[in-house]
Amino acid sequence: MGVMLANPLSRQEAVDPQDARVRMPSAEAIAAYYRAMRRFWHPVMAASELAEGQPAAAVLLEEEIVLARLNGQVVAMQDLCRHFQAKLSLGEIRRIPGAGECLMCPYHGWSYATDGRCVDIPQLAADRQIPSEAKVPTYHAAERYGLIWVCLDDEPLYGIPDLPHVEEPEFLTGPLRTYAPWAASAPRVIMAALDDTHGPWVHEGLVGDRANPAPPDHQVSSEGRNVVVRITMLQPVNPTIAEEGMEGLQEVHLVTTVGVPNTIHFTIRAAGSPRVTLIWQAVCPVRYNETLTFWGSSRNYDLDKPVFNPEFEAMQDTLREQDRRIVESQRPWLLPPFWTKLELPLRPADLPLIEYQRRLEELGIALTV
Repeated sequence: MGVMLANPLSRQEAVDPQDARVRMPSAEAIAAYYRAMRRFWHPVMAASELAEGQPAAAVLLEEEIVLARLNGQVVAMQDLCRHFQAKLSLGEIRRIPGAGECLMCPYHGWSYATDGRCVDIPQLAADRQIPSEAKVPTYHAAERYGLIWVCLDDEPLYGIPDLPHVEEPEFLTGPLRTYAPWAASAPRVIMAALDDTHGPWVHEGLVGDRANPAPPDHQVSSEGRNVVVRITMLQPVNPTIAEEGMEGLQEVHLVTTVGVPNTIHFTIRAAGSPRVTLIWQAVCPVRYNETLTFWGSSRNYDLDKPVFNPEFEAMQDTLREQDRRIVESQRPWLLPPFWTKLELPLRPADLPLIEYQRRLEELGIALTV
């Protein structure tokens, strides 16, 4: 994996936060993390990046994948040819009689149908059959919210996460944004967005005020696969809530919905206002310490104005960059179990994070040791 791996810690072993072993997950922990995360749908690419007639490469949980649109559907396969393991993502789409559009290897022209079977070998002698072993593993793939989603497991634990209201006609949806990968695990990225008490310190003047650092009164519940948080908090006037005549701190109502483990969605409304802004993130665990983030927004106001609001988008870019430098500093990359006491979440301020991590632990996700 290109990194030095440490041995796992035992429960009886004293945990020193400065010990290098707690900063790097063990090989066993990384493998367990990948096994647990395989059962979920993950976004791997903006749908606009997957052009008709052209395959594209992606990486999910260190698995190299090739994506293609074949015969009107999105297909995901392991990115290798069974012949001499060249990357299929370097190949092209070719129509084969009886099989339709297929993915052709760039090395010797072996072509694969949507189910991963090799259906054409140009070098095959006339009296030979295509070997039954000439087949590439395929994965579940689908398109939703402008993203290509992939599940590596044969039986996904849940469907693609639902993002509240995003597909409703009264909301105008803004452009999908893709951010450069963060050097952090996917749960760390989600937790940074879920953490509503760091605003005064990391985002002062945008969504926080150090003169008012008290945490909001959280209403936290588990609803199916989701962790749902309802809060009311004070925020400075910013492009998400700004209306004519607003100034100073504003009371803001937020409903945060986390699709465990990899999406987070905010419904945001200033007190007394009918204007609702939706902001969501979906993350792709490229590797245990590398995460790709997709971001989108919708609104039920200013429907006659351009969908792209430069001031609003600039604020979101600033918030994410402010978070990135903090999140990339966190160790260990995978979350430590509560019992290690490496991290000390506080009640009631950290209730949303505690509930999210509790759900992760129930699913066997993100345990360092």
